[in-house]
Amino acid sequence: MEDAEIRKIMDQINSELNGDPDHDIEVLNNWGERYRNEPDAEQLMDQISHRLVELIMEEEGDLPQEIFENMLSTADEDYEQACLLIEHHKYEEALGKLLVLTELIRAYPLPHDAVWMDFNSYLDSLVYQDYYSEFNGDKEIRRHPMRPARILFTCGSLLIEMGRSEEALDPLKMLVSFDPVCPKYLFELGEAYKRMGELRDALENAVWALSCASTNDELARCYRDIGYCLSEIGEYEDAMMFYMLSLHYKPSKQADMEIAWIQKKTGIKPNVFDIQKIMERCKELDIPVGVSETVQSNIDFLKLISGNVETENQKNDDEEKTE
Repeated sequence: MEDAEIRKIMDQINSELNGDPDHDIEVLNNWGERYRNEPDAEQLMDQISHRLVELIMEEEGDLPQEIFENMLSTADEDYEQACLLIEHHKYEEALGKLLVLTELIRAYPLPHDAVWMDFNSYLDSLVYQDYYSEFNGDKEIRRHPMRPARILFTCGSLLIEMGRSEEALDPLKMLVSFDPVCPKYLFELGEAYKRMGELRDALENAVWALSCASTNDELARCYRDIGYCLSEIGEYEDAMMFYMLSLHYKPSKQADMEIAWIQKKTGIKPNVFDIQKIMERCKELDIPVGVSETVQSNIDFLKLISGNVETENQKNDDEEKTE
């Protein structure tokens, strides 16, 4: 089914909706039954399903158990299909599946006696506990059964790629709620803010990402993002300083080009910044330089554990050789 035909059918469906939830749910169900067994109507059915799920949740607050269980049973397969569709540049069709899965994540019933997360790494889980322990109290941290991060990241990234950054905020904010200390996820949310021109939000996001960064690549990206935001709001001297700082951690053509652009526009020369001046200015702005103490202590802890495990494994190997 061609995109134009799908749009025509969806326009017809929307023209029959009148704002009454019961009526609109019935309309969508009828259209779904009409095309359910059509071999080339999968993309259309995804759009109908997404609209239907939204309406049911608005009306009922939760999905009926039968609908929820049916959707959940195919969630992994639907996600894999969406990824395959993206590889074949069938973005609208992939997005339809991802949006339905996003609503399923939103509707997933979770007990309130735990904090439900989906960390990108073990380091993230340790850093999160240090940063958020006072907010979580005695609640146990558990992994969300749906593993929602992969779905939400893919959905948000795809929307940004399609030029729909404002729509991307919803899945990306949900994503960050499941792992608020993952720089990779924060960078994607920051990208949406930047493309929308929400520079204050993007700057705040970049500074928070910096407090979670653990590698030179991540540090360099954070400082570039900070530099970009400051440049866009006219703080060119500080912007150049942060671009210079990003280059300290990783060479970047993008940072070099931004520095050259600022120099041409303002006459500010990069050689006026030495590391001491940068450190002093960062302190004035309350922006850390390098990996935070919290993150570094957890990196050291993981290295210690890894070293102990390697030592124990080597000891066992040596004992086996002598037997």
